[in-house]
Amino acid sequence: MLLTILLFTFLASIVSLFLVSILVLHKSFHKISFALVSLAAGALLATGLLDTFKEAVKISGGAVYLWVLISIAAFFIVERTFLLLHHHDHHEHNNDQLKIPASFLIFGDALHNIVDGASIAASFLVSFPLGVITTTAVFVHEIPHELGDFGILIHKGWSRKKAIVFNGFSGLAAIFGAVLIFYLGNHFKLVVPILLSVATGNFIYLSATDLLPEIHHKTDKIEAIYNSFFFLLGIGLIILLMRIIPA
Repeated sequence: MLLTILLFTFLASIVSLFLVSILVLHKSFHKISFALVSLAAGALLATGLLDTFKEAVKISGGAVYLWVLISIAAFFIVERTFLLLHHHDHHEHNNDQLKIPASFLIFGDALHNIVDGASIAASFLVSFPLGVITTTAVFVHEIPHELGDFGILIHKGWSRKKAIVFNGFSGLAAIFGAVLIFYLGNHFKLVVPILLSVATGNFIYLSATDLLPEIHHKTDKIEAIYNSFFFLLGIGLIILLMRIIPA
């Protein structure tokens, strides 16, 4: 089981980084990224509400709802704290240079990858189909997430090669998260539904507060239709996977 978890975590984190590295070399990667953001928003929302949430409730009952709420609140507090400590001051910086330090960005990305790895491991501890669906959602989400990180680092003057190397190191944090949760879940079975609840909260929070607002910033009618299509496509992809590989 551990080898399976490590393999799928590797596919979701490192392989997605490899694909992003190829996309970054393309001049129009910014246009591609918005389609991927929409796709990821739909996939994460569908996975959280239709799959990991359902499985957690099946195992532990109504207590799961509180854990999902606590998880969403915790992600909100952590993100707000980071933004308050490292904000972008528009009044002092008219040259559109981001104030956020690169070290902070990489640390935040590593923390995010740990949660992704933990979500994959917790899902596989329940069932193989759930693990595959969760991995798919994480994989689809990681591509626009990494594209965003690359855009920030390149905007700060980093070379593309340097950005790829540092994002690769932060991607390895997903392996750490997966191994940690695998051993924790195997020794303490009662924490598995809590871990699934955290994964659910993470997916819903990322989709509703980070990805969907980015899509709404695009006011062009053609782009709105285009992004809506990919959002629905992300939802449809997860529903299709749930039918192909039922639990």
